[in-house]
Amino acid sequence: MNLRSLILLFLLVPSLVKAGEWNTEISGEVRGFYGYTDSRKQKDNHIVGDGELNSTLFYDFNEDYGISFHIDFMVGADKELQNYNQGKWGEEIYSILNTPYGQLMVGQMFNVAYQFSDGVPTTGVFTNTSDIVDFISNPNWQRNTKQTKFVTLNATYINTDGVAPKISYVSPEFYGTGIGFSYTPKSYNRRGLINSHAPYKNKSGYIGAIYTSQEISGLYIDASLATAKFHDDDNEYSASVRLSYGNWNIGGGWRKTDVNGKRTYSQDYEMPEFFDGYREGQAWDIGIGYKIGPLQTTLSYFESKSNNSNHQDKIWSLSNRYQVNQNADIYLAVAHVDFEEDKYSSNNKQGWAFVTGVGFNF
Repeated sequence: MNLRSLILLFLLVPSLVKAGEWNTEISGEVRGFYGYTDSRKQKDNHIVGDGELNSTLFYDFNEDYGISFHIDFMVGADKELQNYNQGKWGEEIYSILNTPYGQLMVGQMFNVAYQFSDGVPTTGVFTNTSDIVDFISNPNWQRNTKQTKFVTLNATYINTDGVAPKISYVSPEFYGTGIGFSYTPKSYNRRGLINSHAPYKNKSGYIGAIYTSQEISGLYIDASLATAKFHDDDNEYSASVRLSYGNWNIGGGWRKTDVNGKRTYSQDYEMPEFFDGYREGQAWDIGIGYKIGPLQTTLSYFESKSNNSNHQDKIWSLSNRYQVNQNADIYLAVAHVDFEEDKYSSNNKQGWAFVTGVGFNF
């Protein structure tokens, strides 16, 4: 979202209401991790950190109508992909209008398919699949101006457009089920998968999704289906499901991409080979989680591969979070990876990462 749009947004705020009381909420989190890695031909130590500050300004017109404005900042230290909007730091600025007819969202945010996805349980260090590359780099996932490439998918939810500015609508729930749509005028965003020099970076994208939440005799079922079309880029399909019973939950996700025979290639010789291999590929994951008292643990497996090459990723992870009190957490995790460019490539990575850390939130 550019500065001109933000100024216009905030100038319009006073005209939205004539009387009433505004309320605010501020929350944040800071985390630091130490990791020891033992991968093929290399042993190393890594220290990384991240932080997030979330602020919300909201107003309720009455019981049925309300509006909120959100400004979220995030920062990372020594992170491999540096995939925030500004590299080492980033922002999400958006507004949400709640009505009896649904929810309208405008600004920098993830699409509805990302928001609805609720498959593999996550906790602690590896809350996102690609967090593992902070400790063991993946030759298939790189981000560095023209050298940016995602040969394989790095998630089972649709994240191609990252938090590029968009308009989203989510319907009211009907028997625990709702639908949503997102329109992204320009699909490129540093938190997504598109190279900033790709010929289709400024093309639009359309995303549609449906979710449902049901309960049967103490068993909770959350599921979603989604599809997306990013013009001159790819078509995408995803699904997720999670089952929760007592302290246990198990879930998984799936995603597929294709270009329907309309593949385009960049003419820039400086672009890396297979920089957009994610456009024709698939990924899936599965995991199980358990929570007892202050301890939460998850075990998961993720796999992705490109349809047009031998590139593939396999990630096993066991992640634990212990809540010391309402403001402090301790993390402990172990992961095993197998990242392949080609069967005999010297860039292949295979090995273990052992990670511990602490987190503070307010």
